[in-house]
Amino acid sequence: MNKILISVLLFSLSFTKNFSQTKKIPENIYSVIIQGSKYNYPVYNLNEKIYFSFDDLNIKKSSYYYKINHFDYKWKLSKILKSEYIEGYDDNLIEFFENSYNTLVDYTNYQISIPNQDVKLKISGNYSISIHDNNGDFLFEKKFSIVNQLISTSIKIKRSSDLDKIESHQSIDIFLNCNNCNNFNGSSSDLKLVLIKNNNWNNFKVIQNPDYFLNNTLVFKDILFQAGNEYLNFDNSRINSTNINVYKTELNDIYETFLRTDVDRISSIYQYNPDINGSFVINNKFDNPKIENDYSNVKFSFKPNMLNKQDRVFIIGEFNDFTLSKKYELEPINDRFFGEFKFKQGFYNYTYCFISQNEELKFYSGDFWETENKYTALVYHKKLTEKYYKLISISERSSINIKN
Repeated sequence: MNKILISVLLFSLSFTKNFSQTKKIPENIYSVIIQGSKYNYPVYNLNEKIYFSFDDLNIKKSSYYYKINHFDYKWKLSKILKSEYIEGYDDNLIEFFENSYNTLVDYTNYQISIPNQDVKLKISGNYSISIHDNNGDFLFEKKFSIVNQLISTSIKIKRSSDLDKIESHQSIDIFLNCNNCNNFNGSSSDLKLVLIKNNNWNNFKVIQNPDYFLNNTLVFKDILFQAGNEYLNFDNSRINSTNINVYKTELNDIYETFLRTDVDRISSIYQYNPDINGSFVINNKFDNPKIENDYSNVKFSFKPNMLNKQDRVFIIGEFNDFTLSKKYELEPINDRFFGEFKFKQGFYNYTYCFISQNEELKFYSGDFWETENKYTALVYHKKLTEKYYKLISISERSSINIKN
């Protein structure tokens, strides 16, 4: 059976030289977090509690509303009514919020938990919580999924067998174990396998068909991803002292966190540096870190191998949903790029990327087959008589023990 492989929303295709095409992130919104999942990827069983929160650094208090949206496997809106996937009301006011306590940077922390007295989810699939202002204008969203585990999935990760990519790529095999696979992969059904690297929905692949069927197992072979490199990191949990990658702190109007200069790693050799695959953790010893953790101005300094001041350089990570935005763009000064951005006390992964003059998006990190990545396999299914894709399986695996 021929395999049709679709790479969806890959970074190299996501952005153009027109800045209007980069994603706008509200200047006042920080620390958008979704919690409660037992997996690395934010996926939940139906009726399992989902916790969502964010900080608003505007001093003026605002009213925020949230909507629940259902999507297919490619994150296109499902063609079903709201009443088919939620029970209750949509466009609800966020009623629970707390002001920061004993911090130099004032902020308000908004919190949502689902299900609640206003809304409950009814079906599996891809979802988002989208936040709107009191005029109904969209501000931002956070993606998650609901699973109804019907089949089991296993993942094997190895080096690429392609000699041209053996040093730079990782190859993934997926095995779907089903007692009667024809129920999911027959002529009356549509089965989709989606593979995500490091929870980054800008870097996922959709595989339409398995390579072969063997012993009640659908096998998908040799799905290639660029391996990338370990993420850079910093820790500003102890906001008034040095820590990981922090060489100096100052207290002015607010705390200032100075990071060591990062360098271009494209031409370097691989160095093992444990990371959390682009994620971040708001951590401290306060009783309530949601409102007691302070913010500091974190100062980034980056030195590329070759400086081109026409390149547009950004930092990305899960802290900004791996999104290119002016909010996290660095400026060229002399032989380096500099940026200063607010971060709540915690531990953060990040990396540098740039848009070149010829519209290409590139990373300063290089690609090394040894890199530890986290891969998540999601399996979606829809009968021809049904209107939406159900999520029927999830599996995760790290490449820490990748095979040669």
